[in-house]
Amino acid sequence: MLDRATAAVIAISAAGISLVFPVTALTRGEWPDGPNKEWFQTLERPDNDSHPSRMLDPKSLFCCGAADVVKTKFKVESVGNQYPEDTWYAWLDNSWTKIPAEKIVKDHAPNGQPYLFMLAGTIQCFVRPKGGL
Repeated sequence: MLDRATAAVIAISAAGISLVFPVTALTRGEWPDGPNKEWFQTLERPDNDSHPSRMLDPKSLFCCGAADVVKTKFKVESVGNQYPEDTWYAWLDNSWTKIPAEKIVKDHAPNGQPYLFMLAGTIQCFVRPKGGL
C-alpha cells in the first residue's frame, strides 16, 4: 500500500513532468564577453531548411541577438522521448504558450540556461537548458 506522498509522485510522473525555469536577465544589446559569446552570435534558427528565402539575407538565418531574448519562465511536459518530443511552454501574455517544435534548437545552451528569442511578438528560437529534467 502506498502512502499519499508516494502516490502523488507516481501520478505526476505518469501525467508528465512539468518544471519551471526562470531566465536570468541579459543586458540589452550585445552578448557579454565570455566563453559563450561566439556560440550565441552564430546560433542559427532551427527551421531555416523550411525557409530557403532566408538565404537572400544571411542575417535572417540567425536567432537574433541578446536584445531579443525574452525574460520569462518555462515549463516542460516530458513524454519520455528524445528531442523534440518533449513539449515546452513559455509564460507569455499571462498564459502558458506552447513553443513550436520547429523553433527548438537541437543543442542545449552551453551555460545551462534556457533562452527564448522573439521578434515582432513571434517566437524565433528556443534554446533548452542543459542538464535535462
